[in-house]
Amino acid sequence: MVAIIKRNFRLDTLLVNLSLLLIVVICLLPFVWSVSSSLKGRDELFQTLPSLLPKDPTLGNYYWIFTRRDMSMIPINMFNSFKVTLLAVVIQTSLATMAGYAFARLEFKGRDLMFYGLILLIFVPRAGGLMAVYELMDFLNLRNSHIGLALLFSSAMSTAVFIMRQNFLNIPRELEESAIIEGANTWQVFLYVAAPLARGGMVVVALFEFLYVWGEYLMTRTLIDFPELETLSVAVAKISGWAALFTSSAFSTYGSEAAAHVVAMTPVIIIFILMQRWFIRGLTEGVLKM
Repeated sequence: MVAIIKRNFRLDTLLVNLSLLLIVVICLLPFVWSVSSSLKGRDELFQTLPSLLPKDPTLGNYYWIFTRRDMSMIPINMFNSFKVTLLAVVIQTSLATMAGYAFARLEFKGRDLMFYGLILLIFVPRAGGLMAVYELMDFLNLRNSHIGLALLFSSAMSTAVFIMRQNFLNIPRELEESAIIEGANTWQVFLYVAAPLARGGMVVVALFEFLYVWGEYLMTRTLIDFPELETLSVAVAKISGWAALFTSSAFSTYGSEAAAHVVAMTPVIIIFILMQRWFIRGLTEGVLKM
């Protein structure tokens, strides 16, 4: 009987591992295909039976997107993306941390109603208010402004506040009460006791905001009129438009598109690898606990 149970347990474990391996392969395949395509020349890209790995790797596609006169804005667009993204991350993480602590610990009239109203905003699509956002940003003179973009992106606080509130709710109150007994006020308790213990949640909020802002296209495309102010996501999307103009050229726009996408996704991958320990810690310390 014991042998049968052990055999069934090993079979279940094997099936789970094979399923997880299949999911990993499915998730990694588009990334591997993009990297492979970015290293292929025109002839290899359009051969009858395409190969997963490049037979004759070349950096010509990367050279094209960084040096061609028409695409010389790519480095500037990348800098714009870093500026807008980092500013939005700092603003949202700071405000969401303070708001999450207030909803978790402070008692004030209408607290629960305000919180649940804020949560309901998660279900409102951002694109639904595009015209209203355009009019408001134009009225505030924040169009064609990186500060305006950062303020707009960081204003989507619903998910971030929810994450931070859950983190603070899972911090023992005894730690804060001890600080209050020692004479600390509310701000001191928040800054020196609660906030350091919620660093995992703050990393989760920062990563989610970084992923969203770095790849955001619709709002940026609508609110920015000048190429030198555009972010990398808009510049990468524009590269596909060159296909109609250069279909008879000696180079391949498809390979250049793949190279541009690889350049755009690389910072996100690097940041996630560096912060994954804190990300997982933030999830296990309260984000998923109700």
